[in-house]
Amino acid sequence: MTFLARVVSLLCFFFSCGENEPIQTFVIPHSHMDVGWVYTIQESMHAYAANVYTTVTEELSKAPERRFIAVEQEFFRLWWDTVATESHKKQVRQLVREGRLEFIIGGQVMHDEAVTDLNDEILQMTEGHGFLYETFGVRPQFSWHVDPFGASATTPVLFALAGFNAHLISRIDYDLKDSMQKSKNLQFVWRGSPSLKEKQQIFTHTMDQFSYCTPSHLPFSNR
Repeated sequence: MTFLARVVSLLCFFFSCGENEPIQTFVIPHSHMDVGWVYTIQESMHAYAANVYTTVTEELSKAPERRFIAVEQEFFRLWWDTVATESHKKQVRQLVREGRLEFIIGGQVMHDEAVTDLNDEILQMTEGHGFLYETFGVRPQFSWHVDPFGASATTPVLFALAGFNAHLISRIDYDLKDSMQKSKNLQFVWRGSPSLKEKQQIFTHTMDQFSYCTPSHLPFSNR
């Protein structure tokens, strides 16, 4: 699926240690596109974001084994409202019903965790989730918080209270991640708010590389 070259992420799990034994690999294409970073939202839509959802919709419809994860609702909603044809919308509804197009996080953005106000985090999540429920009748079940810098305990608490089943992170302190990798503690139950007890617990997976792309020692790609 070369049309996803900019947005493909590979999650690799290793089930054997022998050099000649096979590696089981899960390939997860997803739509991580920054909402306002180097370019404005309009510039990003024109340059690549709109084309991502158009080609994803068309390519998913060609093969039943294909899957895609859509993350940021800001770009998807703009595509849905201003670019998608009636044919695209019909295809998307069918893909969502089949579970082959899944919305995760479901907020307008993948929010920053360092300086963002809690009220703003709740507002942007509410807007995105409201659109998804009103349009498709679905609620996101998982997070995919791979790009915010740092990891605030507020975020997993918010996601747990929003009904998420699991939380995925990547950018944490390098020394901490290295220690977690060596001790095989990349997966854990995050309890970010003792006062909320069980309501705020969420299973958390930490990606085992210092990026969110192909592990450097596997020759899938040079990027």
